[in-house]
Formats: sequence, C-alpha cells, structure tokens
Amino acid sequence: MTTFPAAQRHSAPEEIFPDVYLVRGSYQMGPMLSICRNMMVLRSGESLTLVNAIRLTPEGEAALARLGTVRHLVKLGHFHTLDDPYTRDRYSPTFWTARPKDGASQQLVDGEPGPDPRTRAFSFQATSEGEAALILSQPVGNLLLTCDSVQHWPDTSGCSLLGGVTARAMGFLREPAKVGPIWARQLTGGHPEKLRPDFDRLLAHEFSHLVSGHGSVLREVARTSLKDTCDKVLGAG
Repeated sequence: MTTFPAAQRHSAPEEIFPDVYLVRGSYQMGPMLSICRNMMVLRSGESLTLVNAIRLTPEGEAALARLGTVRHLVKLGHFHTLDDPYTRDRYSPTFWTARPKDGASQQLVDGEPGPDPRTRAFSFQATSEGEAALILSQPVGNLLLTCDSVQHWPDTSGCSLLGGVTARAMGFLREPAKVGPIWARQLTGGHPEKLRPDFDRLLAHEFSHLVSGHGSVLREVARTSLKDTCDKVLGAG
C-alpha cells in the first residue's frame, strides 16, 4: 500500500473570481517552520481542474466534490511536487506539466489551450527545469495563474512565526508582484537576468489579476506591478 504525505492545514475552497476557487494551505518545511501555499480550482461545467495540488482533508475533499468532478491536474512549478502523487492516485486526472516528464499525460505548450477552455499556457524557456503559467480569460480582467515564478506576498498570513521571519528575510514581501527569488536563482544557475526575455513575452499578454502558489490574490494591477518588478530585479526591458 502506497503511503502519501498527510494533509496539512488548509482553508475551504473560496470563490475569488467566477468559477475560480482558491484553497489556502500550508507547507511544513521544518520544526516550527511553515509557509503558506495555494491551490487553484477551475470549474468548467461539472469538470474541475486543480492547479498546484494540495492534499485536502476528508472535509476538504467533500467540499471539493460539491463543486464538481476532478478531471485535470496541472503542475505549473518544478518545486511543487509534494501532493501530486496523492492527487493522481485519488482522482486519476489528466496530468499536465510544462515539460513531458514525471509521467505527464499532457504537456502545457506555450500559447496553446490548457485544460480549462478559458486558459492559455505560457512556458518559460530560460529555466533549467519546466515552469509554466496559465492565463485565464474572463470579462472582469484576465487572471495570471503561476506557481513560484511570480508571487504576491502582502503579508505573512498562513505562515508560522518562523516561516514569516524567513519569508521576509528572503525578500518575498518587497514587491507586490514578486519574481520568486529562490526560484529565479536556482533555475538559472544564479543568473536570473536570463529570465528577462521570458518575462517580456509574459508581459506582452493582457492580464489584470494574479494568484500564485504562495501568498494572496493581487487584483487589478498585476501586470503593471510585474513590469515594475522586472525592471527593478532583472534590468530594464
């Protein structure tokens, strides 16, 4: 019998945009050290797409079942793998990743539709490992869905005391739409400036809002905030 990591603390699914739900969870990095993490749930009719998987408690799974049936699982980020095995075993979804590995049955191809009919995939090219984003079209302003590449941390909600101190020390709270500092260094061999062409391509898309694998929802100003951040940390485009 396969043993999977236990469910960690998380919220109930919250509808943040029409048919877009956010589950706010946590990740235990060590003793007394936990940070916030997010899973997005996209609903299209009765079909659900899970983005950045978080294992839910039985109560959380029951709340998810009331929204629909899990058909797709999207792994946007290289580092977020903890709960993918459980989610795949539990729901047998079509598994989407940025690059054809990890047993994926579908690849997120840059510019092509994602699993939810409202989404288009964006794929980073300069990273040593696969990383992607989704842009979801909606009448209230397009939504950028990311994992670690772009994050918004207005505060340390969902972190332990030590986790909050660590997040601040690592610079996660410095900009409203933050290029993930650890992610950028590790996936470029210490040369995050290599990412500027990728972010220029991303910024060519229209989006107003952001929700990522960590932090909180950024509304209305996501694209302009990300442009300012990129100019600051990656050099002027």
